Amino acid sequence: MADATPFLALLMRFAIVGAGFAALMGILQKSISLERRAIFDSLLVGVLFHGIYLGGVFWSMSNGMPAAIAALIVSLQPVITAILAGPILGEQVGIRQKLGVILGFVGAGFVIGLDVGSAIPVAGVIVCLISLGAITGGTLYQKRRGSQIPVMAGNLYQAIGGALFHLIFMSLFEVPSVAWTTNFIVGMAWQILAVSGIAWLILLILLKRGTASQTTALFFLVPPTAALMGYVVLAEPMTGIDIGGMILASLGVYIATRPQSEITPAKA
Repeated sequence: MADATPFLALLMRFAIVGAGFAALMGILQKSISLERRAIFDSLLVGVLFHGIYLGGVFWSMSNGMPAAIAALIVSLQPVITAILAGPILGEQVGIRQKLGVILGFVGAGFVIGLDVGSAIPVAGVIVCLISLGAITGGTLYQKRRGSQIPVMAGNLYQAIGGALFHLIFMSLFEVPSVAWTTNFIVGMAWQILAVSGIAWLILLILLKRGTASQTTALFFLVPPTAALMGYVVLAEPMTGIDIGGMILASLGVYIATRPQSEITPAKA
């Protein structure tokens, strides 16, 4: 955020990700061709996830939104997904899973914390809420429509959808600029390889194999993991509240993702 405008940074990220998946599929001799409907579905998921969700979060933080508040708002995603998974996907969400989701959110909230003294821009809150709707909608749509699409080909077209979104928004809403600092290069490389490459593939595979509500509950582990990594790598202090929140979030995720007979797809 300190070295590049948000939409340009994300355009670069997903253009490189898309080119990388195309090259990898060529090396592995995998076809990138899909049916027209599958291409549309993948592009739409890419716009929702990589475009509106990430673009909204990046834009809001670059315009003064405290990172903790932005993180807490989008951390509602597993809660909303669990609520909507029943009527939209026909998933039966049991009481124990609902309890796990609630515990996970409370624990994540403790770890994130709230900087009460920070000025919270109204526009940033609105954009983060739009981002929350986008990632929730993208998750449900991917589970409903994208589970049968080959993972690598789907990821390629999702990256294209995200790149096109950011190209349009960069052209309309910002004067693009980038400073090629070491921090920017390392951060971009991490986002491309670790996040958009490895982690995103894992997420798509989990959505293909499990329920949407169980898979998204894993997102509650992000704040505790970030706090632990910050403590180990950056020597950031870890308070008793952080540790308590980490334990609570982990317990919630365990309960929410634990195999149980009451969490099965509903019969048609």
